[in-house]
Amino acid sequence: MTKLHRSLFFLSIIIIFTITGTIFVSCGNKNENSGNNSSENKTGDNKISDNKSGEFTWKDGLTASDIPDFPVKGKINGKDVQFAYINFEKWRGAGDNVINFSLVKPNQNCGFIDGFEGFTLINKAAEIKQGLYIKSKFADDPASYSASFTSGLNKSAIEWNCALEIESIQDKSVKGKIALFFNDASKSWVAGKFDAILCNN
Repeated sequence: MTKLHRSLFFLSIIIIFTITGTIFVSCGNKNENSGNNSSENKTGDNKISDNKSGEFTWKDGLTASDIPDFPVKGKINGKDVQFAYINFEKWRGAGDNVINFSLVKPNQNCGFIDGFEGFTLINKAAEIKQGLYIKSKFADDPASYSASFTSGLNKSAIEWNCALEIESIQDKSVKGKIALFFNDASKSWVAGKFDAILCNN
């Protein structure tokens, strides 16, 4: 074998080893990347799953366990709303108890709310007592309770359901949590924990 042949032979071997090594390295990197992607996907799936399991949803067939623990908020006609003022009214003459979740704040606490927009829950001629009130289904009899929401000049007159828990009634405040859903096309609702100003009117 001549020197030229030997040189070509060794050069061929070096080229083969180089190509083989490159293939092995790239395969290894691909596997590592695949492993990372799998891990990321799993993490992503878990996050989605966790969010879904804790997700708050509008529904018919409410129970006390459906009341969320987040600060009260709502949705009217498909738009998210936040409340500037929440009060719990005790009307002496009529005996009504009323909870208002208002987007508008009055000039003074327990004053008239000019241009009220928001949600109202009323127990007609009766107390809203500490503890639970459940009207599970839209079709259930509300007894002495009524509920509505007001947007602009329009006041709703549609089916609703409610899970309400009054946790405490103090001299100046009422604490509780609620899930109140309306059976309108845009699925309006108010839900969460609240601290209402107590008004003796």
